Amino acid sequence: MIGVISKPTEIRAAQEFFQLFKTPWEPYVPGRQYDVVLSTSDDVPRDPGAKVVLVYNSKIIPFDHDRKLTVHSQQRKLWLESDAAAFPVYGDVLVFQPTGRPCLRVQGTSEPAGLDVGESTQRVVRVGYDLFQEIAFLLSEGQPPANAHVPTLELHISILRDQLLLAGIPLVEVPPVPPGYDFMACLTHDVDFVGIRQHRFDQTMWGFLYRALVGSLSGVLRGRLSWRKLIRNWSAAFWLPAVHLGLRPDFWLEFDRYAEFEKDLGSTFFFIPYRNVPGTRGSGPAPGRRAAKYDLVETRAHALELIGRGCEIGLHGLDAWRDPGKGRAELSRITDITGPAEVGVRMHWLYFSEDSPRILEEAGFSYDSTFGYNNTIGFRAGTPQAFCPLTAQSLLELPLTIQDTAMFYAAHLNLPEAEALDACKRLIQSAARFGGALTVNWHTRSLSPERLWGDFYLRLLEQMQTHRVWFGRAAEIVQWFRQRRALRFESVHTAGARVWLKLAGAAAVGQPPLTLRIHHPQPASPAASARPLLEPSYSDISWKGEAELEIIVGAPKHQGANHAG
Repeated sequence: MIGVISKPTEIRAAQEFFQLFKTPWEPYVPGRQYDVVLSTSDDVPRDPGAKVVLVYNSKIIPFDHDRKLTVHSQQRKLWLESDAAAFPVYGDVLVFQPTGRPCLRVQGTSEPAGLDVGESTQRVVRVGYDLFQEIAFLLSEGQPPANAHVPTLELHISILRDQLLLAGIPLVEVPPVPPGYDFMACLTHDVDFVGIRQHRFDQTMWGFLYRALVGSLSGVLRGRLSWRKLIRNWSAAFWLPAVHLGLRPDFWLEFDRYAEFEKDLGSTFFFIPYRNVPGTRGSGPAPGRRAAKYDLVETRAHALELIGRGCEIGLHGLDAWRDPGKGRAELSRITDITGPAEVGVRMHWLYFSEDSPRILEEAGFSYDSTFGYNNTIGFRAGTPQAFCPLTAQSLLELPLTIQDTAMFYAAHLNLPEAEALDACKRLIQSAARFGGALTVNWHTRSLSPERLWGDFYLRLLEQMQTHRVWFGRAAEIVQWFRQRRALRFESVHTAGARVWLKLAGAAAVGQPPLTLRIHHPQPASPAASARPLLEPSYSDISWKGEAELEIIVGAPKHQGANHAG
């Protein structure tokens, strides 16, 4: 059991951190014996009664004087590294004079930002940043686009886990992935357009013609587009008058092709509620081009057909992010079609504020999937896990990871397809290592001329399927995370090879179960002048809803590289 001492302002961040690192913990109770005490407070008890004491703080505190630690400098926004991982810290960082054994260093230097200063009877680790302040920043503001590729929050979890295992502390956790899978994947589609036929002599139509004719030729000359795609785009431009006259099919209606591409993988479509309503941005109106040319009532047949195919319908919101009354009105447009189901939202153009989760929750949404980037891909929150934003109580955020327009638009990353696939592979590898859910947004228009990003989308799906992936609709994945969050450790006791668990919660019906992971700490003998290397191993047990379990730990089912590696 971990006893946690935090500043009063950090309690909510600490609670959410231990929903993401799902392991037994409680607020520290003086006099109670713990395996581990983790403190971010300025006032650390002299003898907290634990085998391991971890102190995360970015200020010089009395604890440092007691341990005769000397601070070399205080800096801000540093990159730190352990033996196997590098990650950014967004707040202040204390850099210490070398004392004891370094466990974190300023990247590219030998300057310690984390020290093991314990004795033989107690392991004490002093880390020079505030863990829960970092978590609060990641879950509220999020990482700048330059660091989007780094699963920073997951690395904080991994480094903490390794510190516990290096100390020989047995550890039980519920990993953020169902048993038998490497990660989850959520395929989503923003429905910004329902056909090009609705666009006559407007900016969208003229923009399409320019990109299909001039942009395609430029792409071929620069080696960014194939001749085959050039011909498809020119052909679409040539036949556009016939499409408007109803003589040829509308090539921007691609719902059937998504069913063909995704087969039985399941997906979620976010529909805009009103025609010709751009909404607001801050204190003023949003640009007119944000308005859709379709009305959800008139598109009802498409939505019902998608539901019949096993897809989910959500809201592509306009003003729900800033006004709960307007959010309820927009939500009702979806429930008029779906019935009284739990509905999720992703804001059009990813409009969002720190207070949006509370507003969306008040409007009645079950989850949001807006927290991502327009101009890059990656982990804005530093994690692929669904989380509860700090301004909300029950709404979960399913963070957006990969968006087509962010990769391919000239104003954003403007990546060639080979480089885009490499960037996606790196995110997939992180998800396979840490679990969680990769959420992909492929706009419904993106299979069509002039984008023609369908071949890439198929390659992306194939790349994900080289791993063991549970593909789920957004609501399904969010519900799985709710089940995991609801599981509570009432008590945990270990003795030798036996582990006794008392649990409270209910197993999900019709969904993959949860996993109970029992870690077996196995510190190797340190080589001369080298830090002890951890040889992690663990046993996984599928949890079927048992209230009490006695587990005899035998040979580990898994053994491999360091979790922080």
